[in-house]
Amino acid sequence: MILTIHRHVIARVSRFSVSHDNHKTWLLNVNQVQQEDRGYYMCQVNTNPMISQVGYLQVVGKLNNFCNM
Repeated sequence: MILTIHRHVIARVSRFSVSHDNHKTWLLNVNQVQQEDRGYYMCQVNTNPMISQVGYLQVVGKLNNFCNM
């Protein structure tokens, strides 16, 4: 689970982070994606009325082991 207020991270799983490329687009970044990461994710803007958008992450493929050189 990840909870942020702007760029300030409140609760964190180290593989998850948020970033934004402008004032209206925020990105959820997931490093080393695992099958357990699949599911629904929600972005919520606490305005009046509240705005939210839900997306589903489907994890496909097999884990590749890479060697850094």
